[in-house]
Amino acid sequence: MRFTQPLYLLFLLSIPVLVVLYMIRPKYKKMVISSTYLWERLKKQKRVSKPAQKLRLSLLLILGILTLAAFSLNLAGPYISITDTKKNVIFAFDVGSTMNCLTHDNKTYLEKSKEIARSILDTLPKASYVSIVTFSDNIEVLAKDVSPSFAKISIGKVLPTFYVTNLKESINVISKLFDASRYTLFLFTDKKVKLQDNIQVFEFPKPDDNVSIDNVTLSTFSGGFDAAVEVTNRGIKSASFEIELFADKKLVGAKSVVLLPKQSESLLFEKIKGNYKIVQARINYPDRLREDNIFWTILAPPPTKKKVLYVGKGNFFLEKAFSAFDDVELYKLQDVKNVADGFDIYVFDGIVPQKFPKKGACIFILSKGKDVSKLLGVSIGNKTDIEGYARFVESTISQNIDGMEFAVQKAISIDDKRLEPVAKLNGKPVISFGVVKNLPTVLIGFAIDDSDLPLKVSFPILITNIKNTLVKRNQPFEKMTFYPGEEIKVFSYTDGRAEIILPDSKKEVVNFSTYPLVLPKNDRLGVYTLNLSNNTSYKFAVNYPTYALDESEEKKTDATLAFSETGAKTNAKAPYLLKDILLILSLIFLTFEWMVFMNENKS
Repeated sequence: MRFTQPLYLLFLLSIPVLVVLYMIRPKYKKMVISSTYLWERLKKQKRVSKPAQKLRLSLLLILGILTLAAFSLNLAGPYISITDTKKNVIFAFDVGSTMNCLTHDNKTYLEKSKEIARSILDTLPKASYVSIVTFSDNIEVLAKDVSPSFAKISIGKVLPTFYVTNLKESINVISKLFDASRYTLFLFTDKKVKLQDNIQVFEFPKPDDNVSIDNVTLSTFSGGFDAAVEVTNRGIKSASFEIELFADKKLVGAKSVVLLPKQSESLLFEKIKGNYKIVQARINYPDRLREDNIFWTILAPPPTKKKVLYVGKGNFFLEKAFSAFDDVELYKLQDVKNVADGFDIYVFDGIVPQKFPKKGACIFILSKGKDVSKLLGVSIGNKTDIEGYARFVESTISQNIDGMEFAVQKAISIDDKRLEPVAKLNGKPVISFGVVKNLPTVLIGFAIDDSDLPLKVSFPILITNIKNTLVKRNQPFEKMTFYPGEEIKVFSYTDGRAEIILPDSKKEVVNFSTYPLVLPKNDRLGVYTLNLSNNTSYKFAVNYPTYALDESEEKKTDATLAFSETGAKTNAKAPYLLKDILLILSLIFLTFEWMVFMNENKS
């Protein structure tokens, strides 16, 4: 028997109080005594020499104890598990990153969950219907309403991942996929789950012995780098281990460290000389979770200045804006026929180039009488005399200026819905951003001199946003390391196809249709290589999400005890609540107690 509200069992402590009250209560009974001799003799017979003799069998006392016990148990919400052959069964497996922890017999939590599920299947009748569901950051139904024998085959298809589990959302989705009144759910996870009807939870504890590398920060200098490695002892005992640092698979440093439980420390590896690309930190320690003992990161190449080519008759405001950047070299050209390749950003100010650049990024400033619709392949409005106050809207390149206004005249609307509006005038886009001819492109539907935009504080911010969006430093990624399932954006142009080399050396071809490009979700840990169609190659790393371990800090860490309890739940049983039965029993006992009391006190 188990209880949903076990604290109410404290009411059972009132039973001794009831017994004491029974012992000290006065007991009077009218008797007719014919002589003083018989009176003295009767007193000797009724005299109690020991207090315990007052506890002679009494129906009133027994009924009182039973009433109080039944009422206390009713408040505690007791339930028992009984074999349930009428309902269908669902096995829901948490396949998230933390389920890769090892038990004391060197099996992962997920492997142990599958063993328990198979043992439960052996107890089910052959006519039972079984469903198999896995969950982490999303839900996958591997089998629905199949036989126990087929369910065993489906359990073999349950594979671990390194995604972070969203338990609350997963349970909500499962409850919508299946009718809760028709199913008994067996849930395997290491997260805390609130007890509910028709749910049997097999809860695993957080690992009692685990150290992790949470982050590696790199600082480059001429001819080398420094590295700061952040490590944490997440176990319940002190840990002594060695941290090794590798650069391109070469050992470049090692340090010993001793950490108390819950202690974190940053170790600094200084003045590592050499031209390296991949840095890896590793802990040599046989704990309960091995995947968080390794951390990869990428050394960014030395910074180089980006080349911007301005093609037009001259624009003081644009030239000043781009010249203000330390990482930009500005080139100016008036002859559109001599536009060369090799620039990172092309600015065409009222000029229509004879051909589109093969690579890089473009800014087109459209002006009256200059139709570039055929060249760009986008829809441009017919009217060229739109004027009024334009407002920046939420977009990729309008960070920190969303909602700001500026005056403009002689504007051209950009009607192509494939492009993202940046600023609108009278509800129509006059600045847009998107991919044109496979290149990231900004279209401005008015001459800069025909507006007061250069006089607004939003102008330098806009140019900064455009530069940062079109050219992402020396890497096309926002950062060098990611977690499984995290969105990885690639700020680079491509013809729509790219090749990804996975950590296990397998290759995948991906297709892109938007800018920035978004890589498909992947949970393999290690270093990835992205080969773009322009013969450029970039690397990034995916590491174990140690922050997922922090979500269960309050959980018990006695792994042996908790696991033996989990392993004992091997029968296919469903919870049966006893509250109603105990409430009825308490009322029956109370009624009988009142009847006995009234009978004993009849005059």
